[in-house]
Amino acid sequence: MRVFPLSNWSERDVWRYTLAEGIPVVPLYFARSRPVVRRANALIVVDDGRFPLEPGEVPEQRSVRFRSLGCYPLSAAIESRASTVSEIVAELDATTTSERQGRLIDGKGAASMEAKKREGYF
Repeated sequence: MRVFPLSNWSERDVWRYTLAEGIPVVPLYFARSRPVVRRANALIVVDDGRFPLEPGEVPEQRSVRFRSLGCYPLSAAIESRASTVSEIVAELDATTTSERQGRLIDGKGAASMEAKKREGYF
């Protein structure tokens, strides 16, 4: 038997709980100006030498945050001004996209996490 107690929680549920309980949050979840390049409709943060730039790519400063964190550079940022938990909750109240929209691996066909979710894995 598999048990995933939080799998029925939405991203909004998690952030509301975080706000209510005053849980500390990793700074990458908060928006700030970061150097990014747009690649394959994703904003990739380029803040060190691990990410090789393609010809013509030039990082630009944008106010971004992460909705989901994963292995670098498989997590794309989103444009945002939300720099507090309250602002993240307000931003989520207005969004219609999945928190996993920035997980680049999720777009990889049958092995994607979204596909596994639909199949009942979670």
